[in-house]
Amino acid sequence: MLNRIPKLAVCAGTCLLCAQGGVFAQSAAKSQVEIALQYKPLQEGIEYSIPSEEDAANCKARKIDGGLRIVDGNGMTLREILDTDADKVVDQWRYFQNGLEVYRELDTNADKKKDQFHWFNMAGTRMGVDADGDEKIEEWKVLSAQELTAEVALALANGDSARFEAVLLTPEELKGLGLGEEKYEQIKNKLLKARENFAAALENGQVTSAAKWMQFNGTRPSAYPAGTDGSEKDVEFYENAAAVIHDGDKDIELAVGTIIRVGKVWKVIDAPIVQTAENINDIASNNVFITFPTNAPAAGGEGTAQSSDELNKLDEQINAAQTVDEMTTLHAKRADLLEGMAKNAAGAEEREQWIRALVDGVISAVQQGVYPDGLERMRALLETLTENEEDKPLASYVQFRLMSSEYSQAMMKSSGTGWLQVRTKWLEDLTAFIAAYPDSPDAAEAMLQLAMENENDGEVEKALGLYSEIITKFPESGSTAKAQGAKTRLECVGKPLAFTALVMGQEGKQVNLASLKGRVVILHFWASWMGDAVREMDNLKAIAAKYQKEVLVLGVNLDDEEENAKQFVETNRMSWYQMHEKGGMESRPATALGIFNVPTVFVIGADGNVISNNVMSSELAQIVSEAVKAVKPAAPAEK
Repeated sequence: MLNRIPKLAVCAGTCLLCAQGGVFAQSAAKSQVEIALQYKPLQEGIEYSIPSEEDAANCKARKIDGGLRIVDGNGMTLREILDTDADKVVDQWRYFQNGLEVYRELDTNADKKKDQFHWFNMAGTRMGVDADGDEKIEEWKVLSAQELTAEVALALANGDSARFEAVLLTPEELKGLGLGEEKYEQIKNKLLKARENFAAALENGQVTSAAKWMQFNGTRPSAYPAGTDGSEKDVEFYENAAAVIHDGDKDIELAVGTIIRVGKVWKVIDAPIVQTAENINDIASNNVFITFPTNAPAAGGEGTAQSSDELNKLDEQINAAQTVDEMTTLHAKRADLLEGMAKNAAGAEEREQWIRALVDGVISAVQQGVYPDGLERMRALLETLTENEEDKPLASYVQFRLMSSEYSQAMMKSSGTGWLQVRTKWLEDLTAFIAAYPDSPDAAEAMLQLAMENENDGEVEKALGLYSEIITKFPESGSTAKAQGAKTRLECVGKPLAFTALVMGQEGKQVNLASLKGRVVILHFWASWMGDAVREMDNLKAIAAKYQKEVLVLGVNLDDEEENAKQFVETNRMSWYQMHEKGGMESRPATALGIFNVPTVFVIGADGNVISNNVMSSELAQIVSEAVKAVKPAAPAEK
């Protein structure tokens, strides 16, 4: 059996890859298209381009290295069918949507059965393995938290216990987490009941086969630190992870519970539960890792110990709260308590600690949308603090966070051209803050923000002045490295550019720009999520193909996850060196040259000096052409 694949597609001599040296029989072009379009993914839920009967008549087969590509009437890729090991049998099946590869199936052991399944681009990051040939994935090699909840939802909708089993933490994986005895036993007991609980969930019949995963619900991942209660390693987890699924005419919240990261795969430890009004509190309290020690500073004022206990209780209640109204009330109580603790503090240092805790808590709640009156409370606090000169450091702390939060809230609410007014006020607020608190630690960040805005407005000299002031005045600030990088970038034209970065996928290999003299270099900072990313790469491909000997393209990827970059590079067949280091837009390479936006493109001449530090995509071909001409010997004059 060949997994729903037409026999003609794989039999030697008459397969899609012609037996005679891999050369396509032109007379069979139409049948090649028809056969290729009959292929369907083995795994469920794949969204890929399927041409209508009328459109299929205009599709064509094109020869590519090792196989064929099926394109529609506009030349957009629909399928690729490959024989990668030249044994005259298909071993890769690739599916595309809107010209981008979204899914791939592989036969890696030449047994004519698909055993690896990869998802790409807008389809996600999954990679699974079928080791026994039953067309089901028994083991995941890559699975994000979001995609894990989709797998759980699909397993429940289809009544597929094997699918659920594939995402359940194994006993070996549990041992490998290196947890202390208490947590180990707690998770072990959940795992022992998980299969039984999943069977019970199927019997309940609350989810039908028509259910479709819509989105992942979770705050952000957490880390259980090594050394806690005998734990030997840091463990990444989500508490109360959930998925929203659409079933018929209703949306259902499916509680997935605690999920744990094992390498590149997220795993569940219990069966999913359809959330209802009756079980919502039980679900919320079913945590494994999260405890609620106070995050507040230690204090010695009268009554502080009792207040700290009250703060702990409020934090527990906030974590368990299920409605915005409930959270709003609890955050207001928390702020009242911290304000009282500040008033009763034993000294100025303790008072400052409690006020900072108050500000951080309120601003965080505002940003989460659960304390709408929080900004007004911060304005009142700021007014009180500005009355006393001794409170100026605290006033600056409050004001910077207040105005930053006001700006982000206003931008979210703006529509049409309203954002222009919001931005204008932001620039005014930054300028006023720097003037009012020139020595505040937050002044460095305010200057950095203002300098970035100046750059966006083309006011390079203003930006340079601010970057220089940050470097001189705040040498220990976290903003200083970025300011230094931005200054280097703005001042590099006509000079050599010192820059190194690690090559993606080649451990320890580093590219040093200084060693590349003799060729024109395009240094291209990019990310897979940037707008028109594919078009940007096509432009670079054309330039690289035209000047294969004269020009070297170097990509510096600023994705948070290297895997996303690798998939994009593979899908878009980018043949030049790609560099990547951890941190995304905050990574060392981005900081070294003050990269705040992508794409950012440098062109360096063959002499090693920078020609341009901010090349637009539309200008790149012309600038490179001129750079190449500058190093090519002139043709001898005709006699």
